[in-house]
Amino acid sequence: MRIAFAAQQFPPSAGGISTQTAAKAYGLAALGHEVHVVTHSLDGNRSERYRDGVHVIRIPGAGFPARPYTEAGRWLGYSVAVAAELTALADGPGLDVVDLPDYGGEGYAYLAGREPRDRAPVTVQLHGPLVMLAHTIGWPEPGSTLHEIGIGMERACVRLAERIYSSSSCSADWCRRHYGAPTGPVPTLHTGVDIDRFRPVHGAERHGVVFVGRIAESKGVLDLLDAVLAVTDPPPRLRLTAVGPGEPDTVRRLVARAAAAGRPDVLELRRPLDHDELPAVLARAAVVALPSHYEGGPGLVYLEAMACGVPVVATAAGGAVEVVQHGHTGLVVPPGDVPALTGALQALLTDPPRAARMGHEARAYVERNADRRRCLRRLESLLQEVVEDGHR
Repeated sequence: MRIAFAAQQFPPSAGGISTQTAAKAYGLAALGHEVHVVTHSLDGNRSERYRDGVHVIRIPGAGFPARPYTEAGRWLGYSVAVAAELTALADGPGLDVVDLPDYGGEGYAYLAGREPRDRAPVTVQLHGPLVMLAHTIGWPEPGSTLHEIGIGMERACVRLAERIYSSSSCSADWCRRHYGAPTGPVPTLHTGVDIDRFRPVHGAERHGVVFVGRIAESKGVLDLLDAVLAVTDPPPRLRLTAVGPGEPDTVRRLVARAAAAGRPDVLELRRPLDHDELPAVLARAAVVALPSHYEGGPGLVYLEAMACGVPVVATAAGGAVEVVQHGHTGLVVPPGDVPALTGALQALLTDPPRAARMGHEARAYVERNADRRRCLRRLESLLQEVVEDGHR
């Protein structure tokens, strides 16, 4: 197949959409498909390069004709730039299928302007729609320009695509309720985990709590620091290591809170890591805690931690509970409940045999359900089915 992916986030940019798009692109290229990726420029210039069989096109995007640009205007302008690149690929080397993320509605202009008779079918992967974020964490503000335009763009993409699939049943449910997505089954498909890279490190000393993701209040990092500080009789060298891009206000509050508790060294803030660096950090954690206030997900980091044989603490808000099985692969607590979060950390940090049993079950779960090789084959089958349907 000749496949084009479009995603604003692509390595070296961090984030779940970036990671999944790279896994899809390089994984399907390794299976023998011709793969193109349209993504955002890193330096404001258009560029093309080939790496490991993938043609990566980086574009600066088009500004909306108004100044200063609003975020909604940037989304609209960028979707026009994406449409131009996808159309050039379709008219040039030709395409069999185009795969897009829901978030940001970047396929909006392409889907709105294409001629169905001579354009490749489109699939859309649901990661976590904007309407979900507005309802659960208050961003974007309901009624704002970005809220109205962004949701409209995403809704159009979901409704105009030939096929949608989702990272979780949670995200699919949101799109059914608010975007008019198909009422029938929406397959849950993600790229899974490279279980040869993300694996337990036998004999490694495990200590501390690790968080990976955007360091923002909505991700529960302030709750997590409070919980770590509240652990009684903590094991030696207990530390919260937070890895990822940080919102400045949240970072300042974290640092101030640790200092006010008289334990500034309990907090370690680390830059976003290259994906190749992540297995070593996860595999040496005693616990990986991702206490988001809401998560459409589950994000791949849940599965990556589980593949490393580490128990995960998550919240019962959104898609995390689809993979974190309470008492088996980790512990699940109510969102924003610091005492419950403290209790979960306490239970795992002070009972290493229990944590080890959960870590073993977590690894087994990923081997059964999220081995990247099998996940990519399932995605390949879905895309082939869409292409065949388009030829009928």
